Amino acid sequence: MKKLLLAAAFVVASLSANAQVYLGGGVSFHSEDPGEGDTKTTINLIPELGYKLDDKLSIGVQFGLEHSKQGDKSTNDYTFEPYVRYTFAKWNKVGVFGEAGFGYKHFEDKVEKEIGNTTVTAKTKANAWYIGVRPGVSIDVTKNLTFLTKIGWLGYTSYKLDADDAKASTDLGLDLSGENLLFSLVYNF
Repeated sequence: MKKLLLAAAFVVASLSANAQVYLGGGVSFHSEDPGEGDTKTTINLIPELGYKLDDKLSIGVQFGLEHSKQGDKSTNDYTFEPYVRYTFAKWNKVGVFGEAGFGYKHFEDKVEKEIGNTTVTAKTKANAWYIGVRPGVSIDVTKNLTFLTKIGWLGYTSYKLDADDAKASTDLGLDLSGENLLFSLVYNF
């Protein structure tokens, strides 16, 4: 274990010496009031680690944690998503990019109901695989600090409940809702 940690530290230090590694993360918040019923509130935290191959091309990985609550139901999602980011155009400090990624997401839903003096809890688990692209804008705040915003998603998702005889459902499409708006800051070493 010590050798593995030492090797990982050496790799990170070596990459940092070339000033091409970046570390950052994003946060998104979404609140939806359906008019009738309970409001759904979602918060999403997405740390990321990446490597700039050149001025236009970067590779990286994002790890996500999302929590949502609507009435008696709460959901936790855990995400792992490697990606490639390509900057199409750059004007001074502002860039326009596209990001292509594929990932894995694990969902855990929990519903708690009060029945008399007893609380009944039902849990559901599911897994999803996805691949897609999203556009974004970057603003270089300083030499080392970059602000990113991403909106939307065009891609394919396969979702399956973690249960016996469950069948996968698939989704192919474009989503430009506010639920897919993400702001992040990255520090360029």
